Amino acid sequence: MNNQSGTAVTTFVKEKLTLDQMQKMVGGYIEVIKLPKSRRELVVNDEGKLRGMLPNHTATQLLQSEFGTMEVSQIVGDALVLCGKAKLGGC
Repeated sequence: MNNQSGTAVTTFVKEKLTLDQMQKMVGGYIEVIKLPKSRRELVVNDEGKLRGMLPNHTATQLLQSEFGTMEVSQIVGDALVLCGKAKLGGC
């Protein structure tokens, strides 16, 4: 799912996905990060850094807007932003 600019892709999802679908979209085991300000969830590859995945600037900026730039390390690999019905933790 990487785009041609050499960075990973962030996909915004509004409908429920299965675990298998999410794992395929991020390329492996998932990690879910709750975004309290925007009331969304960020799904990333749990082993992205270990596997040397490409940087994901959009997901990193989203996380920084939620928690501040000093609190966040760079997100790598394709990511999903779950909102609405797609959220795992409900609304």
